[in-house]
Amino acid sequence: MYNNGYNKSYSGAKVGFPAKKMHRPEEKGCGYYMKLIFFFSSLIQSLIIVSLVLFLVYGQPEQTTEEKRVKELEKNNNKLSLEKMSLQDKVKNLTKQLNITVTAKKAADKDVQSMRELAKNSTFNINFLQSRWRQCETEKRTVSNPICPAVSFTGRGCEFLLQKSEEMLKLVNTNFTEQMSTMKINFENANKDRMVYHLEAIQLRRDKASLEERIEIYEKSCKEDFVNSLQGIPNVTRQFLKKVDDLFTKHESFQLTCDKQSTKLEDIRVNCSSLSREVENKLQTYLDRVGSQVTALLGANAKFQTKNKLLAEDAMWCKGNLSATVEQKQKALTQAQLKHDEEKEKLLLQVRQLTENGKLNENLLTVKDIDIKILNEKVNSLNMSLTTCKASQKNIFSSFPSGRTNTWNSGGSQLTGLGSIGQGTAGLSNTGLGSSTSLLGRTGMAVPGVNNPGLSGTSGIRTSSTVAGTGITDLQFSALINQHLRDLQRYTKD
Repeated sequence: MYNNGYNKSYSGAKVGFPAKKMHRPEEKGCGYYMKLIFFFSSLIQSLIIVSLVLFLVYGQPEQTTEEKRVKELEKNNNKLSLEKMSLQDKVKNLTKQLNITVTAKKAADKDVQSMRELAKNSTFNINFLQSRWRQCETEKRTVSNPICPAVSFTGRGCEFLLQKSEEMLKLVNTNFTEQMSTMKINFENANKDRMVYHLEAIQLRRDKASLEERIEIYEKSCKEDFVNSLQGIPNVTRQFLKKVDDLFTKHESFQLTCDKQSTKLEDIRVNCSSLSREVENKLQTYLDRVGSQVTALLGANAKFQTKNKLLAEDAMWCKGNLSATVEQKQKALTQAQLKHDEEKEKLLLQVRQLTENGKLNENLLTVKDIDIKILNEKVNSLNMSLTTCKASQKNIFSSFPSGRTNTWNSGGSQLTGLGSIGQGTAGLSNTGLGSSTSLLGRTGMAVPGVNNPGLSGTSGIRTSSTVAGTGITDLQFSALINQHLRDLQRYTKD
């Protein structure tokens, strides 16, 4: 009992070290590696899905960026070469036309020179013929015998030559004027064409300069922008491949027990590298499309920049021309106003002069009316004097016998019946009326005309009759008086 209790209450002394469990490293099983495989397979599947989505969205690449760039540059080069050829053809055509106009101008100058020489020769010939004609005239005057046939023949020949030379001169002048007018018209047309061609050449040079600027801007943008933008794609793919390689190098330290797992890992690696290349190609195609759009935008931008520059130059030129045209129009307006004022002043002076002339004409009309009244009074007085003369003649003829009329007619004695009656008025400077009557059959009347400008003094009626036995009858005497009165009235009206 004692021993049992002692054994139970106190532990016995242990001899030696106690036995411990050894910690052995746990071996990784296939589950761990399967987890890794599933992880990478899911990663690869997600990358494949993303690549398929990108492939479906952006399509399969037809060409590489370099080929597209080369084709676009070839197209642009072909366009520029065609434009260059067209410009060269235009320049050649313009040079040909300019040469044609220059040759035409030279021919016209030659024709003008020949016409001038012809005109000079014609003037010399005309002067020579005129001197010859003058010499012939002097010889004709100096010749003593005017009925000499040789002198008359030379004078007629000179006149004929002079007429012929004058006709030739007229023909030459008409031909010269016609040819000069045609040459002037051709010369003006040539100058106009030359100006048009010069303007076209200047416009073509400006277009060429603008196209060269566009090409330079386009080349700079293509070289600088796209090269820098496309450099990021290989860097991204390189970093992606580097990460994949680093990931696989880390896991190669683990010893793979299964051959299938190692082959799967190699397949995963190959798939990742191919996937990265596909992604690179897809991104490259996308960037190529974006690059083509950007190239089009940059080309349009360069075009608009050149157009803006040309329009700015045209605007500056238009502003300068506007100021010059405004000044010219102001000068022309001032000149037109001055000319209008001068013409108006001349017209006002002419109107004033016409009014003064009208007043003078009215005054002259009043004077003429007064003169007409005076002449009518004279006519009445003459009628009275004629009636008295008629009565006195009847008395005289009745006193003489009929048998002695021939002796009086042969003797030629005359008796003045009426003297001269004259009166001068304003506007009529030498007006006189006279009548003389012979007793034995000779009656004469003379009326000098009014001394106005353009009228000469004319005698009215002068009749003579020889009386045989009885003398002048009353009817003849009254007819003469009436005719004399008609002449007086006509002169007063004139």
